[in-house]
Amino acid sequence: RGDNRNKAFERGLTNLYTKGTYIDDQEGLDGPTAAPEGGAPATGHLLCLTETRPRGWGSDEKVQIGLVAVQPSTGDIIYDDFEDGWMRSELETRLLHIAPCEFLIVGDVSKATEKLVQHLSGSKVNVFGDKARVERVEKPKTMAAQAYSHITKFYADQLKAGDGKPAASQVESSQENGTLLDKVHKLSENATIFARSHMLLNGNTLTSLEVYRNQTDAGEQGSLFWTLDRTQTRFGQRLLRKWVGRPLLDKARLDERIAAVEELRESQASANVDRIRHLLGKTRSDLEKSLIRIYYKKCTRPELLSVLQTLQMIAQEISDDVVQYLDRINAQAAKDDDKYSFFRDEHETDDITNHKVGIAAVEHDLDEFRTVAAGKLNKKRVDYVTVAGIEYLIELDNTQLKNLPASWVKISGTKKVSRYHAPEVMKLTRERDQQKEALANACDAAFQSLLDEIGGKYQAFRDCVQSLALLDCLLSLASVASQPGYCKPTFTDEIGISIEGGRHPMVEQLLLDSFVPNDIQLSAAATSALLITGPNMGGKSSYVRSVALIAIMAQIGSYVPASSATLGLLDAVFTRMGAFDNMLKGESTFMVELSETADILKQASPRSLIILDELGRGTSTHDGVAIAQAVLSYVVEQLRSLTLFITHYQALARVQEQFAEEGRLRNVHMRFTETESSRSEEGEGDDGDSGGGGGKDVTFLYQVGEGTAHRSYGLNVAKLAGLPKGLLEVARQRSQAMEEQEAKRRLGYLSKTAKQLLEGDSGEMLEHLIAGVEQL
Repeated sequence: RGDNRNKAFERGLTNLYTKGTYIDDQEGLDGPTAAPEGGAPATGHLLCLTETRPRGWGSDEKVQIGLVAVQPSTGDIIYDDFEDGWMRSELETRLLHIAPCEFLIVGDVSKATEKLVQHLSGSKVNVFGDKARVERVEKPKTMAAQAYSHITKFYADQLKAGDGKPAASQVESSQENGTLLDKVHKLSENATIFARSHMLLNGNTLTSLEVYRNQTDAGEQGSLFWTLDRTQTRFGQRLLRKWVGRPLLDKARLDERIAAVEELRESQASANVDRIRHLLGKTRSDLEKSLIRIYYKKCTRPELLSVLQTLQMIAQEISDDVVQYLDRINAQAAKDDDKYSFFRDEHETDDITNHKVGIAAVEHDLDEFRTVAAGKLNKKRVDYVTVAGIEYLIELDNTQLKNLPASWVKISGTKKVSRYHAPEVMKLTRERDQQKEALANACDAAFQSLLDEIGGKYQAFRDCVQSLALLDCLLSLASVASQPGYCKPTFTDEIGISIEGGRHPMVEQLLLDSFVPNDIQLSAAATSALLITGPNMGGKSSYVRSVALIAIMAQIGSYVPASSATLGLLDAVFTRMGAFDNMLKGESTFMVELSETADILKQASPRSLIILDELGRGTSTHDGVAIAQAVLSYVVEQLRSLTLFITHYQALARVQEQFAEEGRLRNVHMRFTETESSRSEEGEGDDGDSGGGGGKDVTFLYQVGEGTAHRSYGLNVAKLAGLPKGLLEVARQRSQAMEEQEAKRRLGYLSKTAKQLLEGDSGEMLEHLIAGVEQL
C-alpha cells in the first residue's frame, strides 16, 4: 500500500520465498511461547541432501550421504557426511533431530532414501507436525569441480584479508549474490557438524521414548521435551530442544551444568533469581530471530525498537552500543512505523533534511497561491479541499464560474459545485510528490544503513542472546528440579545404572494417581542385563522406558524423578520397541525388526543401554525363541552392554543359567495378584502360576520382583478391552485345552528323558530333566 492511505493499492511481486526461507513473520514479538495446536512445529530448517554409491549403483544398498541444513530464521547451519546402510538408520536419526520443514534433494537418490524422505514428509500430520515440502534439482556433472573452485576461492580470499576484514572479492561476491542463503553462509561461527560428541539417540529411540512427540497423537504434550520445557522465551525453548536431543558425554561439562541447576534451584526465592525471571518474562520478542532479520535487513522499525530496548534491558556489556542506537531513534515514531520521523532531528541525514525542507517550501508556495487564486476569482478567501484522495482542489459553486481562468482544469463536480486544479498547483504538487518520493527513499536508505551498522555487531548481540537462552534453560531445569520427589543424579566413572524409587517422568505428570516407583541395579562388573517378564499391561514397557528416560535426563543436566540415582555416562541408548512405524514404509515388519536389531548390535558398546521389547514375536514361536535367545546371549556375553530385555517367551529364563557364576543376567518380573472366589494368591514369579487364567481377576502391582512370570494373562487384557463374554469363554476353554495338551507333551518328553537317564548315567540328561520339571 502507498504511504498515503487514500492512495490506491499497488500490487506486485516483491519477494519469493519457500517454506524454509520465509523469515518475514514476526512470531514472538508479542511473546507467545505456546506451540501451535498439534505439537511443536518443525524447526524451520531447509535441508539439502545428496548421496553417492561408492560401490556403484548395483544391489549394494550402502550409500555415502552428505547433508547441509540451514535455518535462515536463526542463522544456524548443520552439516554432515556419513555412510549409511540399507535401513537408513543414520539418516533417519539426523532427520528426526533436525526436523526440516523443506527438503532439497540434489540428484538421484536410492529407493531406501526416497522411502524415508516420503515417510517423514508425506503425511498431513507427520513426525514433524506438519507436511514438509520436497523439491528436487539435478546434480550437475561439474558439481564437484564447482564446489572445489568455490571453496578454494573463499579460503584464498580469507588469507588475503589477513587482518580479519572481508577481502574485496568477498564484498563484490556479497553484492552480486545478496540472497538470504549467501548471507547465512557468512555466519561461519553458527556452523556446526552434526554432533558426534553427545549421547547417541537414534530415530527409533527418539520415537519409542517419546523424546519430542508422544506416540498417541504425535503432539508435544506427554513428550520428554514437554516435561522439561519451562522456558519463557522462544530462543531459550530452541536451545532446550537441542539439549534434549544431545545429552552430554563430557563429565566436566555435565557437572558444571548440574551445579548451575542446583544453585538456581536452591536460590529460587532469592532476589537475583526473581530478577532474572522477571527479565525473561519481559523479553517478549524472539531476539534470536529478530537479530538475524536485522542482519538480513528485513527488520521493521517497530521490531528494531523492541529489540534494542530489550537488549538494553538485558545486557550491560553491550548497553553503550545499544544506547547510542536508541539515541538516534524517535521511539514513538518507531512504534507507529513512521519512516519520516523515525530518526531524531539531530540524527537525520542531510538527504532527509534537504527533502523535508524542499517539501516545506513547496507546501508554503501552495499556501501562498491561495491568495493569488482568490484575486483571480474575485473572492476574499480560497481554501483547498481533498476529494477521493486528490489534494489541493479548489471548489467553486456552479453559479460562480464567470471569473474562472480558462487554464484551470476541472477534476470533478456535482450539480452544485465543481472542483478545479490550477496549472500552478499541478506543477507544485508534482514537485512535492517528487520530493516526497525522494524523502521516502532517503528515509529507507538511512534505515538500511542503520540496520547494516547494527548487523556489524551481530555476533556480539547474538552472544548475549545465547547467554540469556542458557539462563532460560537452566532456570527451566531448576524449576523441574524443584518438584517433589526429584533428586540430583550422581555420576561415576564406572559403567552402570543404580536407581532407587525411579518413576516415569511423563506418565507421572499425566497420571491422576501416584506412580509406583521401582528400583534398578545394572553394572558392567555384576548384573549387566535384566530379562523382564510379566502379564500384559503389567508395566514392563513403562519400567524400561523410565530407566532410559532417567539416564537421558541426567545427562541433559536435569534432576531426575527418583529417590536416588547413580549413573555411569552412557554413550548411546538403543531401543527396539513396536513395529507400527515400519509398516508405513512398506517393509516386512519382522525383517525391519531384525534389521534394526542388527544395527543395534553393530553400534552398541559396553557403555550403551539397550532396550529390546519382545524380540522375535514377528515369526513362529520356535524361530522367535531361538532368535531372541541367541541375541540375548550375544548381548550379555559379547557386547556386555547394559540391557533390558522384555519377553513373553518363558524358555528364555534358562539363559540366566549360562551366566549363573558371574550373575551377569537376572530374571525379574512385574508383580501382580490373582483373585479367584474368596482366595487371593500373589503372583511371585516362579512360585505363583496355576490355573487357566481365564476365570481369575488379575490386579497389577507395577512393582518389579525377582524370578519369572510364567503367564501373560492375555485373556485378562481381552476382558478389559470389552470383548464379548461368549468369545472370552471360548478362548478360555481353548487356552486351557492347549495348556493341558502342552503339559501332556512335556510329561511325555520328561518320562522319556527319565527312562534314558535310568538306562545310561548322563549328566546332560539330568539337567534337561530338572529344567523340564522346573518349567512344569
